[in-house]
Amino acid sequence: MFLRVPLCAALLCCALPAACVAAASDPDLALALTTPAMTEAKSRTCATPEPTAQERAKLTSLRRSFAQGPAATVGGTIQVALHVIHDGAQGNVSDEQIEEQVRELNHNFLGTGYRFSLASVDRTDDGRWFRLLPGTGEEKHMKQALAIDPAHRLNVYTCSPGHDLLGWSYFPFSFPEDNFMHGVVIHYGSLPGGPIVPYNLGRTLTHEVGHYLGLLHTFQGGCSEPGDYVADTPAEATPNYLCPDSRNTCPAPGDDPIHNYMDYSPDACYTEFTAGQDVRMDAIVPFYRPSLLDARLAFEPPAVPAAGVPDMPRVLAFRGGWPNPFRDETVASGRERDRRHDAAGRPQCAVPRREAARRPLLRQAARRRHTAHPGLDARSLEGVSKPGVVMSATAPG
Repeated sequence: MFLRVPLCAALLCCALPAACVAAASDPDLALALTTPAMTEAKSRTCATPEPTAQERAKLTSLRRSFAQGPAATVGGTIQVALHVIHDGAQGNVSDEQIEEQVRELNHNFLGTGYRFSLASVDRTDDGRWFRLLPGTGEEKHMKQALAIDPAHRLNVYTCSPGHDLLGWSYFPFSFPEDNFMHGVVIHYGSLPGGPIVPYNLGRTLTHEVGHYLGLLHTFQGGCSEPGDYVADTPAEATPNYLCPDSRNTCPAPGDDPIHNYMDYSPDACYTEFTAGQDVRMDAIVPFYRPSLLDARLAFEPPAVPAAGVPDMPRVLAFRGGWPNPFRDETVASGRERDRRHDAAGRPQCAVPRREAARRPLLRQAARRRHTAHPGLDARSLEGVSKPGVVMSATAPG
């Protein structure tokens, strides 16, 4: 999204000569004329990549499937991991701006069934990453270093992208759901109260999250079918950059959807997603982002007992500790088995002597169980008394 004409003090003096005369004797006014809050952007251009021919084929197939009947309502809460990339003080947005941005995102998605909850915020002072460009090695390195659980988190990065871009995203079908490249990059100045007028109401993130959940631009394909693959967004020949009373650029019925979050309108002109766009998100999210809406179940694969094995869970199940770094392939070391942990997974005091004295008895009981169930490793019963964590160890299938 290109910010083609940032206004500096000289340009302001050309447009407002009287104000510049007053500024000569008023330092506060001179500062106000040059503050970032006066920066103005001429147009919005999103850098989200165009769908490839293969991706368009996937969209056509999905369109046929949900054209046969409405998709099941999906919705749910999406956890947001927000990464603030700054260069010294520049771009180091406040916690209040971040909270207001999440409130704006929730307001814009009202009625779709999708909600957003701020799960984490981290800050990185790096001048190279601060001036990021899409599709570069720097983007890859930054996301590889900072991305948090992309299958279960919407990762949002704020920075000051190069080429005056306002932001970009990747479609759900662009990468496997756990790929670190997923997420949204936006200009820090587009957050509510930011310096980029008229795109500083927080709706750039709404536009990019629309892409993240599978929506195309409303002007995709111009006046030709299938356009943006949504039936109730009228065809639109070109992006809209202003906020007129109405606009109609295609012969097909319906005015251009200039108030839609997936056009290029100024923030103040954005007001809606359509019912068809909601159906489209509900069709795409379960198919390409199946883990996004319920992270709690992500570490508990369904139990499928093998023939001849007692009907018991096949994996270690950890409950009560969150965030939970364990997976079914996690192997506890001997050192960790000699520690207690609280519900957050932090190591606590050493095992009490009384409990340590009981260890030989536990091992003897484990060996007896091992005789009854040869597949059960006696060592898997050690260290099971962790407060806040329920573990079940069973024979492998």
